[in-house]
Amino acid sequence: MAAAGLPPWDVATAVAACPILSWSGEVWRCHSRRYDGANADGSLKTTGRYNRARDKFPDHDVWPALYTALAQHIALGERIRHTTAQALSALAGQRVGHLSVRLGLVLNGCESDDCLTPAWTEIAPDDLCHPTNYRMTHAIAAAARARGAEGMLIPSCTRFRGGNLIIFPDLLRPNSEVHVIDTEDPDLFVAWDHVV
Repeated sequence: MAAAGLPPWDVATAVAACPILSWSGEVWRCHSRRYDGANADGSLKTTGRYNRARDKFPDHDVWPALYTALAQHIALGERIRHTTAQALSALAGQRVGHLSVRLGLVLNGCESDDCLTPAWTEIAPDDLCHPTNYRMTHAIAAAARARGAEGMLIPSCTRFRGGNLIIFPDLLRPNSEVHVIDTEDPDLFVAWDHVV
């Protein structure tokens, strides 16, 4: 949030000041078992922090995102954060995908290598982590996409060191790659009300 007496934070200017870099490495994500680990189709159905979907936006204002984390425990933490009490049983159908990624244009939205805080001193990590208000994060994603970024390095709302890599699959360059190395189907849910 902008401090008292300072002008409001300008998303486009702030995002334009972030470095764009090439990035390659391994990432993890938790996702429904009905999707391949490199498939972002679910993000076209349900709006999230850095994607706009058809549930809330017209087709011309929709874009996909593949949400990945730079460590397996971050991916699990993100899944837990996004599981409502009413949907705990959905954890039974989760898969952990291990992916290899090579991108030429990634916006670095992290202040330091541990990616605990955003690159923008005008905002706090909590400003990026509201559970339902995505106005600011959508503006950041839109500005990054306008710069041609294939993805963004962003702090994780779990507060784990390492951060997240948000990939925009519709903007991937011909030489960029995202492919699944392997997957695991963990047992993450116990129906305690049925335990005898």
